[in-house]
Amino acid sequence: MYHFFNSTIEFFFLCYGISIFTIYFFLVFFARKAIIKNKKEAVFLDVSFIKRADSLPTITLIAPAYNEGMTIVTNVRSLLSIQYPFYELIISNDGSKDDSLEQLIKIFELEPIPLFESAREIDTSLVKTIYKSINPKYSNLTVIDKENGGRADALNYGIAYAKSNLILCTDADCIIEQDALLKMVRPYLEALDEEVIACGGAIGIANDSIIKNGILKEIKTPKKLLPRIQVVEYIRSFLLGRMAWGQIDGLMLVSGAFGLYPRNRLLEVGGFDVKSIGEDLELCIRLRRHMEDLKLKYKVVYIPETLCWTEAPQTFKVYKSQRDRWARGLWDTMVKHKGLFLNKKYGKMGKLFFPYWVFFELGAPIVEFLGMLYILHHIFITGMNWPVAISLAIAVYLASCVFSTIAVLMYCTNYNHYSKPKMIFKLLTAAYVEPFYSHPVMLYAQLKGFVKKIFNIDTGWGTMTRTGFNEEGDNNKTDSSVKDI
Repeated sequence: MYHFFNSTIEFFFLCYGISIFTIYFFLVFFARKAIIKNKKEAVFLDVSFIKRADSLPTITLIAPAYNEGMTIVTNVRSLLSIQYPFYELIISNDGSKDDSLEQLIKIFELEPIPLFESAREIDTSLVKTIYKSINPKYSNLTVIDKENGGRADALNYGIAYAKSNLILCTDADCIIEQDALLKMVRPYLEALDEEVIACGGAIGIANDSIIKNGILKEIKTPKKLLPRIQVVEYIRSFLLGRMAWGQIDGLMLVSGAFGLYPRNRLLEVGGFDVKSIGEDLELCIRLRRHMEDLKLKYKVVYIPETLCWTEAPQTFKVYKSQRDRWARGLWDTMVKHKGLFLNKKYGKMGKLFFPYWVFFELGAPIVEFLGMLYILHHIFITGMNWPVAISLAIAVYLASCVFSTIAVLMYCTNYNHYSKPKMIFKLLTAAYVEPFYSHPVMLYAQLKGFVKKIFNIDTGWGTMTRTGFNEEGDNNKTDSSVKDI
């Protein structure tokens, strides 16, 4: 009986591992197809032509801000410099305790205006004051000062306040490429028989890069190892993950840091879920489910060019807090939408895409932890076949290195951000160190997040300390205050 039980467990781990690697091979194939398709379409993309069009949809950029005093002015300047003829910028100050609001009022010459009193489709926390600039140069800037209600709540008031066709949700600590909206709006202009319900762009890490007047001037690989590893994580996630899934219409996530949505659809589903920690994933799944219920053709689009840059955690303390939150958000969303699991009513989303998230996104850390326990059981109780164990460990490590190498090389050879040989070498080195350096920490944070959900331990969003972007000419950069993330 024990031998049968032991064999069954080993067979499960073997099948699970083979399944993951098989899926990754298919993702590489689909990512490659997506890159080729995107490059062909890019040949016909004339950003200047789109900019001159007189029938472009209006866009509102909504950026929640909480204790962003270190970078708020730089980031607002960046958001105001975006090239798009019809857009408004809303900064939703979510009860900041630092001088974020005071800086905005002073630098952008803000004055209070009457509160937004008309009927709102989305309930939010109390709004104290709404500000507009008296300087014509900042006429498209609105600052909303509200009580703290969390990121989703801050976004929801902006959605309710906006009057535009499309809503772009971002963060106040992001640097957005100047032509990003012109590229992001293209799928909405090209949509014919399928409605675009969400469009996301790639997120890049700007640690140690050069920023001037809110514009990214020079991309550099981060000096510290942890942020550099996260560059590899992002490349792998966006290239082999979202680009590949988008190719087969299986994209279930648009990054909360940079996502464009039709305002009418956001209102229909009630905006972001303020009770969800993983509000970006939850919203995308809810939008897809909504369109399936309406029996309407739709698609979720991914733009592979890196159009938005943010600051990654530089310490393990902040990194663990972030990954803990992501894990709890994933658990929340999978539980909330468990009715999709293998549900034929929702087509491929119910039969294929959602089960993948359950088995291989939610399940992977759990299976990895169980595998570690199984190994410890053999080491201390039944004895370990060390030659076999070491061979398997080396095989798994080399396989992870292969996929990371493919992702990095595919990205660096098709996009210009890290095209220098020295940059590629640094990223590949980070990829090969990742399994030993940051992955154990990430696994611990994920499992910690799952345990919190199992035992209903509420720790909120966690904290993140910003060091601020490398603003050209700024020699007095200091650490920022702790921020809610």
